[in-house]
Amino acid sequence: MTFGGTALPAVAKTYEALPFAVVDGTTRVEVAYDWTELLPPAGAAPASSVDRSTFDLGLWDQRGIGQAEAFRGWSGSRGGRVSSGQEPVFVQQDEAARGYVPAPIEAGTWTVDLGIAALSPGGADWVVTVTCSAPAVGDPFVPRPVDPDLVLSTEPGWYHADFHVHAFHSNPEAPTWDDAVTAAAARGIDVVFATEYVTGQHWAELGPVQDAHPDVLVVPGREIITYFGHANALGPTPSALDHRHGAPGVSLADIQVATVADGALFQVNHPTIFPEAEFGSLCRGCDFTLDDVIDWDLVTTYEVLNGPVDSGGDAPTESPFVQTSLDEWQSLLLDGHRLTAVSGSDSKGVEPNDAERQRAGYGSSATAIRAESLSRRGIEEALVAGRAYIRTRGVDRSPEVDVALAAAGGLTGTLGDSVPTDAATLTVIVVGGTGQQVVVTADGEPVGAPLTVDADPFTARVDITRSAASGPLGTFVRVDTIDRGVHTTIGNPVYLVAPGTGATTTITTAPPATSTTTEVAAPGGDGDDDGGDGVPAAVLAAVVLGVLVAAGVLVSRTRAAGPGR
Repeated sequence: MTFGGTALPAVAKTYEALPFAVVDGTTRVEVAYDWTELLPPAGAAPASSVDRSTFDLGLWDQRGIGQAEAFRGWSGSRGGRVSSGQEPVFVQQDEAARGYVPAPIEAGTWTVDLGIAALSPGGADWVVTVTCSAPAVGDPFVPRPVDPDLVLSTEPGWYHADFHVHAFHSNPEAPTWDDAVTAAAARGIDVVFATEYVTGQHWAELGPVQDAHPDVLVVPGREIITYFGHANALGPTPSALDHRHGAPGVSLADIQVATVADGALFQVNHPTIFPEAEFGSLCRGCDFTLDDVIDWDLVTTYEVLNGPVDSGGDAPTESPFVQTSLDEWQSLLLDGHRLTAVSGSDSKGVEPNDAERQRAGYGSSATAIRAESLSRRGIEEALVAGRAYIRTRGVDRSPEVDVALAAAGGLTGTLGDSVPTDAATLTVIVVGGTGQQVVVTADGEPVGAPLTVDADPFTARVDITRSAASGPLGTFVRVDTIDRGVHTTIGNPVYLVAPGTGATTTITTAPPATSTTTEVAAPGGDGDDDGGDGVPAAVLAAVVLGVLVAAGVLVSRTRAAGPGR
């Protein structure tokens, strides 16, 4: 059966459902497709690499498009386009193409899901060919998932995670999951979040991978790809396998609710990367534009760093999207949304050489998580609590940082804690960061000048005052380290809240006896109406990023005030 049509620019970012009949006795369903660019309107420029047409491919079985149990796979634009050298995608009961689900072929009305991801100025003609056949096939595929209650270690401590990992089902050249986990472990990763594009097929395949790697926790997840932003489900979501935000009756809001109801954490991915206004369809749907659709109080993690922190080249240069993501995250914190900042390599395991694997491969960045155990429950509890910081150059090339807050009356706290006090002393310990700078901020504004790390280990103590003008979460205090303009660590906050309104949990690290200690006093300020010590006078100006990327485009993002955006 063959379908065809013409798509003009007005229908970009929509979906075309193509129903077809599968008869009894069918054992294989195969789908191929193609598209051809049309000439642009008179006087318009021809299609370029940033505004060319792209179509995506998915498949649903007889149980109905949009039903989780009917999902049979998705390959985006990475499979099925024979004219580009790709093989047709297929499903059988014993095997399936990458991204697709092997299961018995039942008679009924199936649906090809054609995603019209992007269109050039002239649009495109498209064609889809479905072939149903009855070859001899093997026994049905037998799922072998991971044990969700597995505990690899009961030892409390710092564990390092890569929150955004693709492998076999996300790229035709990607490695197996066994090889991907091996590579991540070699970079010091203890927790791998397996987030293939859209599909959940790998959830049924990761059991043997976990068994082969008893020191690495493998957490099944998926990346929810929409044309208006991407998100991760951190955990399997058998009730939520749709991704087609904007299709009739489909919203990321509902997908988010179902994801959380299934016990997974919800993460917003690379929120400011390659905004469409400046970069066209270079990275389709990559910047997150669904702020007013999702429930921010159902978001646990926020991918501040996606991919490598370094843009590449001989001199260290920070990706321009790091600061824009930081700004967005801190704005959300000010609005009262408690989100834990994390990083993800977003690697597919296809880097061409060792240098690129070091810069951008699995574990090229890592999020250090202070958890009570190396288990899914232990890691999730730590993330909800905010006990994490990002090591942007990975475990092997980033400093270690610890922070502790102390206030009168024996009150103490660390990352994620809310300490009920008007004033406190923040102790910062840095190991392996000689020559770098420590930057302390309160509500996103600098507290004093950056501190130069001149010893290893290095300790600094900074006086902090709570501001009555802070948002609903209180005054959030963060610590970052920076090397020649590039973040090497990004800290999650510890919070100062009004006395009598908060509680604190104590997890502290004593400063090493051999370290050099720097004392920094907070600048004074006028008193607050509620008895606080005021806002430091030196933190009146916001930090504004202006970075020219290779194309000469100034990348910037601005959030409207208030949680509604």
